[in-house]
Order: sequence, then structure tokens, then C-alpha cells
Amino acid sequence: MGSVKQLQLADLPGLPAGQLKGEWARRMGAPAPNLSPDLLRLGLGYELQKQRLGGLSRESQRLLRQNANASSRKPEATTFVPRNLTPGTQLVRDWHGEGHTVTVLGNGFEHSGKTYRSLSAVAKAITGSHLNGPRFFGLT
Repeated sequence: MGSVKQLQLADLPGLPAGQLKGEWARRMGAPAPNLSPDLLRLGLGYELQKQRLGGLSRESQRLLRQNANASSRKPEATTFVPRNLTPGTQLVRDWHGEGHTVTVLGNGFEHSGKTYRSLSAVAKAITGSHLNGPRFFGLT
């Protein structure tokens, strides 16, 4: 009797939709949702990584619960619980087809070799307009 090969992350790009749905059902214990093969690959990839490396941190789980609770109380609002950015965190934003990476510093933000005091200043440097920086980078 041969052994069944364990699914690896590197196997996902080559799996056809039928096999992806079968893997989903086997791993999740429920039929695959009606999603594109790319989204099924992302979901399975997350599960494989979670199995190997562990899931979300308690802090991330807490933050997600708070955001879910806040949005269920005010479904029309798009406000989220603020998150403290630690130095070294990188924020990524695509603006008109150009990728922008901002690094959080202890005393501000770095973008393209320049230091800014606020995310709004970075957003203005990128767009040329006065914008809410945290909103521009998807933090609120």
C-alpha cells in the first residue's frame, strides 16, 4: 500500500479546480464555497501555513473580534479599532500603478528615503492632495 503524498504549498498553483475543492472539503470538513480557483488556493494556502507555523496571534484575533463587534453595532460605519504601529512595520499602497512602501519609524515614517512626521504627509507626497493618511493606507 503506497503512502498518500501530503499537500504542499508549492503544489497549489498546479491543482485544477476539482482537486482544490476536494482538498478544501477534506481539510475544512465542509464542501468548498463557490469561489474562483485562485481564492480557493489562497484559503488552502493559509490553512497549510497555519498548520505549519501556527495561526493568528492572540492580539490579531482580539483586534479582529473588536472590529467585527464595532461593525455589527454600526453596520453603515466603516470605522475600525485603531491599531498601534510598531517601528519596522511596512505599509504598502498602490497609487496609479506605482507601488509605495512606507516604513514606520520610532519618530515618524520613511518613504522613498525621506522621513515624514505623519502618514497624512506621506499621502500628500504621493498624491499631491491633502488626504487622511491612515485612511489612504487602509488603517481606518
